[in-house]
Amino acid sequence: MANNYYDATGVLVLDQITPVITALFDGLNLDAAYPGNGEAYIALISESNAALWDDIHESLAKLATSLGLPVPDEELPPIEELLELLAKHFGTDQDEALMQMLEEHRFEDTADLDTLFLIATRFNDGHNLSEIRFEGSWRCDKPRLFEFGGEGWYLSREFETFSISGQALQLGPEIRRALLADELDKAAALIAREANRLLAGINDAARREQLRNRVAALLQASPA
Repeated sequence: MANNYYDATGVLVLDQITPVITALFDGLNLDAAYPGNGEAYIALISESNAALWDDIHESLAKLATSLGLPVPDEELPPIEELLELLAKHFGTDQDEALMQMLEEHRFEDTADLDTLFLIATRFNDGHNLSEIRFEGSWRCDKPRLFEFGGEGWYLSREFETFSISGQALQLGPEIRRALLADELDKAAALIAREANRLLAGINDAARREQLRNRVAALLQASPA
């Protein structure tokens, strides 16, 4: 039997650690002192720590109480209700992305970084979180094929992207097969898909379209 592990480290780029940041990210070994200069360390270490929604639920309840919001003492309200209560406090209860997330998210098991980032940026108590940079790797305690790899996340309000090492292993053979078959339209479509994946990370639709046109013009004008 083989055991698989996943470890990751990263930073929050922000002005300061606040109660909102602590409530959301404390399960990721949050360290305000390292590396410093506007960056705070976070980590996900296998068999050691995790950002669990149950823990975040309790932390959000304590946060709401500390802010003087009406939270029952006898029983925790559902996390969705707490988030709606906090959204009203921070004046973001009309935020489209936040409200859509509250309708669709199940809040089970481990919290995902993009959801934590969304919540944090809508509950700004002076932290001014601008970016998350996170890099992880998975490994096996036996040298099995394709049980090792890495991934990286970049999150900001303006742009976000995600990539894994396995992407090269998938894309490479697809493009090679297209080239060997002289299917240049197919190869071009695969390359365009990758460009569109990056463009999709631009959250402002108008800027996304402007960049799409500029990239197309550059590809047309510039040699490889």
